[in-house]
Amino acid sequence: MAEKKTLMDYSGARDWVLAESGFDPELLGKCEAVMCQGNGYMGLRCATEERYLGEQRNLFVAGTFNKFDENEVTELPNAADVLAMTLRVNGARFDLTQGAADGYRRELNLRTGEVTRSVRWTSPKGDAAKFEFRRIVSLERLHVIAQQVTFTPETDVTLVVETGINGQMTNTGSQHFSEGEKRLYDGRVMQYTQTTTQSGIDFFFNTAVRFFDETGERPEKGFITMERRRIDMRYTLYVPAGKTLCFEKITTVHTSRDLDAAGISFKEMQKRTLAEAGQVQQMGYAALAEESAAAWARRVWDNVPVNVESSCETDALALRFAQYHLYVMTPAHDNRMNVGAKGLSGEAYKGHTFWDTEMFILPYFTFTDPAIAKKLEEYRYQSLPGAHKKAKGNHYKGAQFPWESAWLDDGEVTPVWGAADIITGLPTKIWSGFIEEHITADVVYGLWQYCTVTGDRKFMDDAGYELMMDTAIYWVSRMTEGADGKLHILDVVGPDEYKEHVDDNAFTNYMAHWN
Repeated sequence: MAEKKTLMDYSGARDWVLAESGFDPELLGKCEAVMCQGNGYMGLRCATEERYLGEQRNLFVAGTFNKFDENEVTELPNAADVLAMTLRVNGARFDLTQGAADGYRRELNLRTGEVTRSVRWTSPKGDAAKFEFRRIVSLERLHVIAQQVTFTPETDVTLVVETGINGQMTNTGSQHFSEGEKRLYDGRVMQYTQTTTQSGIDFFFNTAVRFFDETGERPEKGFITMERRRIDMRYTLYVPAGKTLCFEKITTVHTSRDLDAAGISFKEMQKRTLAEAGQVQQMGYAALAEESAAAWARRVWDNVPVNVESSCETDALALRFAQYHLYVMTPAHDNRMNVGAKGLSGEAYKGHTFWDTEMFILPYFTFTDPAIAKKLEEYRYQSLPGAHKKAKGNHYKGAQFPWESAWLDDGEVTPVWGAADIITGLPTKIWSGFIEEHITADVVYGLWQYCTVTGDRKFMDDAGYELMMDTAIYWVSRMTEGADGKLHILDVVGPDEYKEHVDDNAFTNYMAHWN
């Protein structure tokens, strides 16, 4: 059997660094996922600046669900791509599958949340240059994505930089946005808006590029291009051999679903977001990165210091990797939303909330940051109407929590059909949304653990007891009395999901009894 290829490098574990030691276009998805960045408000898949066949570019804003059509379920829409850059050195497009690449390395610093990438690239025309890329999604400023690129050629070259906002993105083919407005302000700041087709959420993007050399900021006049669903600026720059050119691209992302956007008109949001973009763009990459790193220290590493004594340094790295992703994907800013099963790192599971929150994610916050845990609990309470809706639709009483949740009042959003059966060629029915029912008790397990640990009696009085009682009522109506005189729960899928249509699944029965 051929050995599985991997380029992951854990030699920087002591410094909290996860690295990729080489470039392989067949393994793009690995680092796109594990090195994804975010702040709970938005999540950014770690695609490279330059584009490759087989890549997956994703930007998600938590809680902005949309339904493509009646035959599909609600999902987080893949928003406009603000990362991509086309870089040309003396006419040759920067592409690591062409020419020669030496000293390639990409790193995620878990301590600061910054991704860096460096490589010496020789173009097919023979021009060599050093590229260094840096990127953050600010933990301090939820709406900010910042990028920095430094370029040092070994010969005199002309560098062409083309970048902007690309609204042509889809969720594996499903286009969730209507065309929006494209504007250029002061000959430099690009603004693009798009609106989800079914849920009507407006997205506002603002971005600009600034150039610097050893003398300071280098004013450059770009050439604007506008196509359907995208806006770009193209810059042409002369860079002498051995000199370093630095350029920064700083982007802001807002939506009409933001808490502070309530009651604000579309035009006012355009003005407000443009003004904020101007402020952070003037701060520059270094200040934004330093500010974000300080937020990681204050909110995460100093707040939940964990020391691991082990002969294997990667043990501590693994734990910190898990902590990093918990904060990247958890919407601590808004109790109207919850955690997706794949976080905000990709399209799988469509951004939907499962029992994973109560069993695997909520306990961490319950014991380390109860304020975040409470927001996750408030989401479940606010989604009771959807749980009532599902129970009623199945002819039961009380509250039956959906296997997959999105909007608060959606009810069940599990897709009915999955991939084709390899034998019959027919779509496979996804039974989880119909009969995987332990989630209703799991929600209560998370609630009770939160209240027991924190002593938050007020939340129990205001919301918790109602949720507990409504789920208990559901289980009573769900049970069937057998010939043996005992109550049974028939026809379910257990938590391992290997067996469907099971009677008296042990985990489901125990959790229902406890509930």
